[in-house]
Amino acid sequence: MARGLVVLAALACALVGRLAFTPSLSASFGRAADRGVAARQRTLTQRQADQSMLRPYGPVVTYAKALMDAAKEKGEDVKVTQDVLKVKDLFKVEDWLMKLLNIQNDPSFTEVAKGEEIIKTLSPLKSTVMPKFIVFLAKKRRLKGLKIIMLEYVQSMYFKESITPVKVTSAQRLSAEQLDKIKEKMLAKVGTTDVKLVPEVDPTLLGGIVLEWGYTDPENLYAPTHGLDLSLKNILNKKALQKGVVDAL
Repeated sequence: MARGLVVLAALACALVGRLAFTPSLSASFGRAADRGVAARQRTLTQRQADQSMLRPYGPVVTYAKALMDAAKEKGEDVKVTQDVLKVKDLFKVEDWLMKLLNIQNDPSFTEVAKGEEIIKTLSPLKSTVMPKFIVFLAKKRRLKGLKIIMLEYVQSMYFKESITPVKVTSAQRLSAEQLDKIKEKMLAKVGTTDVKLVPEVDPTLLGGIVLEWGYTDPENLYAPTHGLDLSLKNILNKKALQKGVVDAL
């Protein structure tokens, strides 16, 4: 254990040292890669159910803020957040997406009727605000923006609370003391008031840690925009490349 703490301490020191840093990925890198992979992996139903033409700025931010303001005004902040997470997660469920697509493509429904049908598929909801908000989106002809608005709400919530989720992947399970040291270093780096560590174990790393943060979806830890690889596997790969071992294989 003592030896493990020494190794981790060295890695933690490297975390704030210039020589140990790998360049942070650009803000567009994760999103660009995500778009390419996601476009290939999403089913036809998923692609058709999210043709909102909205982007994470402008109207999306405005609608997400309107939902937050309504939740605060009604004193339903917690209930609305629970509803938002439920709706966001349903966009990963194929059966629900098929229902959504059928509603959106039914020519007999007006936009408001579509909103009311969508609310039925979401029942039961915990808040009184969410059903009214969906009807509001219907009246604005923005129902197809529901998914990205829910994501913006979650991102704004983390920003408002000044919380940065950080995934810590290690070859072996880290102790509470080790996690505390990493959290302390990351607090100094990211500049928010709190860091939410999410530990994972990957034996293929051999040793050390891999850090990821700046997620475009902080709730599901999706598409990180920043990362730092301090794993033994990465170090050995770099050494192999420097010595031409890979080329000699």
